[in-house]
This record gives sequence, structure tokens and C-alpha cells, in this order.
Amino acid sequence: MKDAVKYAVDSDDDYYELASSRIQELLPSKNTYILNSANSCILTALESLPEPILIPNQGGWNGFKKSADILGKNICEIPTDNGLINIEELINYIEEYDIKSVYITSFAGYHALQPVEEIYDICNTHQTILVLDISPSIGYHDINQYCDVQIASTGSPKIINVENGGFINDLTGKLKLNNHLLKTFKADKLTCAAIAKEIPKAPSIIKKTIKANTYLKKRLSEIITSPEYYVIDYKSIGLNTIIKVESKKKAKTLSYEIRRQINITPNKSIITTGPNYNRIKTASIIIEIKNIDVDDLTKEKMDELIKIIANTVNNIEKNS
Repeated sequence: MKDAVKYAVDSDDDYYELASSRIQELLPSKNTYILNSANSCILTALESLPEPILIPNQGGWNGFKKSADILGKNICEIPTDNGLINIEELINYIEEYDIKSVYITSFAGYHALQPVEEIYDICNTHQTILVLDISPSIGYHDINQYCDVQIASTGSPKIINVENGGFINDLTGKLKLNNHLLKTFKADKLTCAAIAKEIPKAPSIIKKTIKANTYLKKRLSEIITSPEYYVIDYKSIGLNTIIKVESKKKAKTLSYEIRRQINITPNKSIITTGPNYNRIKTASIIIEIKNIDVDDLTKEKMDELIKIIANTVNNIEKNS
């Protein structure tokens, strides 16, 4: 990526067009807009969304809520099961509150796949616009097509790690985006050069990340059996593993002990804690597999991580 950016500095090539075409190869759409950050993408899409706008009560992105406050947009939160939307509940909310738009992340809290195809069917039936944040699922099969608008972050640590930038893909033309905002937030050529270089790697990166996380979830769910400490949605695919713990205090103690012992991808935040709107609003420790360098996503490294986590959790449980 660095070589591509260095070359772009003195080049007259149209890197915006190059990056757009590379995105379209992976994610076909009517129009692609590359902006300087994911929050710029959110703000631009949100400005055009009809209200009220429905979002999950957890497992989303708090940047959307902040942007909604800035723009004075009317948002409504739907109750979820650890971020996962119940289809019957969705129908009830759309009909009861006359919902015009829905904004969700493809993987709830990055830990479990939303029923995106069913959600899109319901939105289509009710003429409700669906915006899907595909940052966790770029390159994963074809689930990303089930929406009207895609938003993706290319900032780190994500599937596409460019440090900044993001893009909007307009699939159906139902949302009329503000041209002034698109021009104001347009990404520079260095960001575009980096995206053009990195996005073809997405299918390989997400495949390895999901495989490593699935293995981690399965093994930890077998080893940690206490009703007070268990892996949430361990059968669902995702990019992180969330372990429910007894209390917020225990979550902080556990995360500190685990961080102290691990030596995988230094300087990256691999262990975080809940309650956290972006993940789940429950006391928990969160293992962010997406934050681990792809070269470290090996069985050996995962076994090392599993041993540290399991021993730390089981020891604190015994000493409680």
C-alpha cells in the first residue's frame, strides 16, 4: 500500500476513478462515492435519509447517533437480542412508528450476522430505505447486496486498512445524496490510491478473519461453561468474540489480565470491554479478531490466545 501511495504523490492518474472501478468489481452498484472518512459517509447519507430512522439499540455505530444529533434527525431504537434484530419486532416497529429508513451494520456488534436478506425484504415491502454498513463484511459472499445503500469504512482496523477514508455505494437510486456534501468530503488521490491497492485483498482477509474467529468462538464455548461466563452467539459468524461476564468490574479485571499476557499484533487494541453500544450493552470482554494482523491469524496463535483467555476466566471464577 505504501508504494502505491508514494507513486500517487507525483502521478497525474485518476485514482478516484481507479478506486471506484475496483470497488465496483467487488460491490457492483449504480454509483460509488469515495469520501475522506466513514463518518463523512454516514453524515452525507444521513442528511438525505427520510425520517423517522430506525437503528438497533446496540451493536451499531455510535457515530451514526452523533451525526443524527448534529443534523437534528429523528431516530428510533429497536430492541435487539445482543444487537440482532428480530424480524417480527422489525415489522411491528416499521408499522407502528411509520419508519421511513433503517440503518444497520451487517454484523451486529461485529460478532453476529444480521438476517440482512429478510430485513431488506421487509423494508422493500414497506417502502423503507435500508442503509447497510458493510465495513465488517466487505468481500464476504453476497450479503452486502441486500440494501439500498452501502456504507463502508476503510479506516483501520477494518477489513480494508487504509487508515482513513470510506465509500458510499448507491444500489437502487432511492436516496438522493447531497452533491455539495459529496464534493466537500471527497477523498484525495492518496486515499483513493490506497483503497484501489487494498480492496482486492478483502475476500482473502475476511475469509481468514472469520475462520480464526469461528475457531476461537467454538473452542472457548467448549472450555468456558459457567452460566456467569459464556460466549455470546457462539454459533454465529463474526469478526470478534464476546464473552458475557458477571459484572463490569470483572470485565475490566479480566481484560487487564488477558492484555498483560498476550503478545499478538502489538500496539493494536485486541481486548476491549462492554457495556459498549458499538458491541453490546452488557458486561463483557470482547476479543477483536479483526484487529489482529492477517499474518497472525494462525491456529497456533489462536490456540495461544484461547489458552490465555480460558485460564484467566476459569481462574477468576474459581477465586470468586
